[in-house]
Amino acid sequence: MLNDNKKPKKVKDYSNPTGWQLFWRIQKECWRRMVTPYLMYLFMSLLLLALQAIVPDESTVLEIVLGSICIAIGAFFNAHLMYHTGILHYDNYLTGNIHRRNARLGIQSGGDHRPEREFRPWKGFYIGLLVGVPVIFFGVLAHYFYVTASVFFAMFAGWAIIPITWFGTGEGGVGMKYDPLWSLLFVLLPILVSGIAYLVGAYVERGRKLREEEREEAIKAAGKKKK
Repeated sequence: MLNDNKKPKKVKDYSNPTGWQLFWRIQKECWRRMVTPYLMYLFMSLLLLALQAIVPDESTVLEIVLGSICIAIGAFFNAHLMYHTGILHYDNYLTGNIHRRNARLGIQSGGDHRPEREFRPWKGFYIGLLVGVPVIFFGVLAHYFYVTASVFFAMFAGWAIIPITWFGTGEGGVGMKYDPLWSLLFVLLPILVSGIAYLVGAYVERGRKLREEEREEAIKAAGKKKK
């Protein structure tokens, strides 16, 4: 009897956000998607840092080879994750098209669709930029406060700062030969890897959907011929 008096829980409609709501939801979605790729780079940075400490100072070639492998592995996981994000976002894009078509026809199709999760060609590149935010932050900080900031830079974004140390040290063997701001160029790595992998994932899914539609149409056509 008491349960009969309870009001039904109101379901929140996420499918029709205002312009600003959509903007902030897109930011949240993109920041959420950058976490795992960043963690992959972080883990490989810690491994890279450990290898740099183990390898003898005179073995520069070995340092570069092992370091490049660590960075490449981080980029591989970055590409793998963003490839699947592209697939997921493209599926959401197709769902959004159905939702908008139904809305034009006056059909209520439910409010659980999240337009911020739909595919957009620029999203992969933007997520890659967010992956590089720690590099930008620590790179600028290390430019002004090298001694303190470089330690945290190497720990949290070593894949961008450690390669610069391969080109030699500063005067008297202290610091780096080149300004830490050069590390900002490494932001291009997650931007390009994320953006390209995201697009590839989306277009692979697009091709798969088109092939499914073609098979369905062929089956329907074959059924009509039999009749």
